[in-house]
Order: sequence, then structure tokens, then C-alpha cells
Amino acid sequence: MLVNRRSVLKRLALVSTGAVLLPACFHNPAKPAILTRNFQLSGDQDEQLEALTAVLIPSGATPGAREVSAHRFVLKMLDDCYSKADRDKFLLGFGQLDNASQQMAGAPFLKADATQRATLLTALETKKLPDRDLAFFYATTKKLTIQAYMSSQYYLTKIQVYELVPGRWHGCVPVKPTVA
Repeated sequence: MLVNRRSVLKRLALVSTGAVLLPACFHNPAKPAILTRNFQLSGDQDEQLEALTAVLIPSGATPGAREVSAHRFVLKMLDDCYSKADRDKFLLGFGQLDNASQQMAGAPFLKADATQRATLLTALETKKLPDRDLAFFYATTKKLTIQAYMSSQYYLTKIQVYELVPGRWHGCVPVKPTVA
């Protein structure tokens, strides 16, 4: 078999390109649901926030917070409408959620079962955990999750049907005389 310099250089370029691109094929970090400008979350934190909102408004006969993507609304509102100090407090409290879950349930929040998560949230609700950043994180997440659900398309079309002001006009309605 005759080998010339041109074929050797082609093969060498092909092998070196493959060697450079191969690690990118195996590295697949979880990415957050939305990209934010003012802070960064990992994919695991995004999944943890989604699980927390799903515990706050669970699915049942009606869709819950997970189905209306409430965690994305929480992140977008935090990114666009909250100050840097509030975002920092939120992120500190978010980091302490796993520590609190580890203390109360013996497992991180994502690995805890439904009753352990409910116990943790009950402790946060009744302020049995003294950490202020964690309390701020929980209160903010709860408020924004409820706001996301109440302004979701499902809620406004199926549960509380939204009508623009002034509402409907009924032109031919008989008026009952008042007894004075």
C-alpha cells in the first residue's frame, strides 16, 4: 500500500479534530429552564426549584405548578423585578434548602420523599427554622408560585374565567320595580 504525505495529513487532521470534539459529546450538564441575566442557576438547582413549586401546588384533578411551569415564572420575576440584594438573599436561602432538608429528613431535598418534603415546608411555614435567608427564599418562592398559578392560562380559562372590564353588557333585561 502506497502512502503519500497528503493522505497522512488528511487522516491526521481528521483524527485530531475527532479527538478535540469527542469530549464535548460526552459532557452533558443539566441546563436551567430559562437563561437569566442577573444570576446563574445550575440544572440541578432548576430541578430543585421545580420540585419545590410542585410541592407548594401539587397536581391532582387539576394541573399543578409543575404543569404551568411556575418555577420558570419565579426565575423570570426574580431576574427582572427584584433587586440585587434580594436576589442574593434568595440564592443564599436556596443554597441552605438542602442543608435544612438534610437536618430534618436526612436527605437532600430532591432525594427526600413527599412526606419529608411536606415536613420541611411545614417547619418553614411555622418558622421553626431560624435562618432568615431560608425564610426569605421560601416566602418569595411561595408568593411567586401562587402568582404564577393564578395568572396561568389554565387558571384564567378554566377556573376563574377572566373577562375584560367592564364585562358583558345585557341590553334587554327587565327591571323589577322596587317596593318603597
